[in-house]
Amino acid sequence: MKLIPPIIAILVFLLLFGGSFAAMCFACLHARWTTGNLDRAIRHSGLRRYKDELTAGFRWIAAQPSETVTIKAYDGVRLVAEYLPCENARGTLLCFHGWRSCPEIDFGCALPFYRSLGLNLLLVNERAHGASGGRFITFGIRERRDVHSWVAWHSRRFGAETPVLLAGLSMGATTVLMSCGEPFPPNVRGIIADCGFTSPYEIMAKIARENHIPRLILPFVSLQTRLFAGFGLKEYSTLTALKHCRLPLLLIHGERDAFVPCDMSKTAYAASAAEDKTLLTVPNAGHGQSYLLEGDRYRETVTRFVDRALKGTNQ
Repeated sequence: MKLIPPIIAILVFLLLFGGSFAAMCFACLHARWTTGNLDRAIRHSGLRRYKDELTAGFRWIAAQPSETVTIKAYDGVRLVAEYLPCENARGTLLCFHGWRSCPEIDFGCALPFYRSLGLNLLLVNERAHGASGGRFITFGIRERRDVHSWVAWHSRRFGAETPVLLAGLSMGATTVLMSCGEPFPPNVRGIIADCGFTSPYEIMAKIARENHIPRLILPFVSLQTRLFAGFGLKEYSTLTALKHCRLPLLLIHGERDAFVPCDMSKTAYAASAAEDKTLLTVPNAGHGQSYLLEGDRYRETVTRFVDRALKGTNQ
């Protein structure tokens, strides 16, 4: 009988360890399928109800002159992006997509609009996605340094004076927000972040609550991400980064976002040290749907922001 409590404790530990490993694999293992079949990507996307709009975006991208660009990240991982030039461009928009998604889905519908603003477009495949290398998705922790690698590539290619804007959706929004915790060169003029979460821990805790998963599992998940993916769930956050960043900031979020709560963007807005900061919330939009539901308002807000940012300088 004395052996029963230790045996139960061992079984509970093994259950938590095994369950957290499975959760880590689901959350962090690479998402290669996004490059093979975009129809399948749409079916797995939260934007699948907008298939016609997404398909039109794919066709627009395919019709543009483009160049595949490859760089090495700070840790040697091979990163890949598609560069779409704009004639007489005022600057370049670097686009970072969301978790297990791709640029074609997250930005395709809006890219003709961004091009109309006089911007070159760099469609980044984040690490562990698409054609880019890396085995693990790290929810912005490593990806934030990849943003700096792409900015450095842009400066080498187009010169240190050519303006750069950073744009991200969902995990991509978190990535660009986290990236501003380290100083950028003066040509980086502003950040557009649509429906980003505040930290890996907060978004995983929210998912655990909604699925009635005991919060006790989160330290074990963080242990697994440390052991296998090289990052901790509480290692960094957008709030930490924004306290040290004065870049012009545009935050966008759908008020009916069931995946990343709109309150996360409101919290980020409050934490930002930027003098020029804007929060646009869209009442009926779910996750990543703001452009599709209120395109006119979205375009008007972004146009004003881009014009201001390109006239200013990095502070």
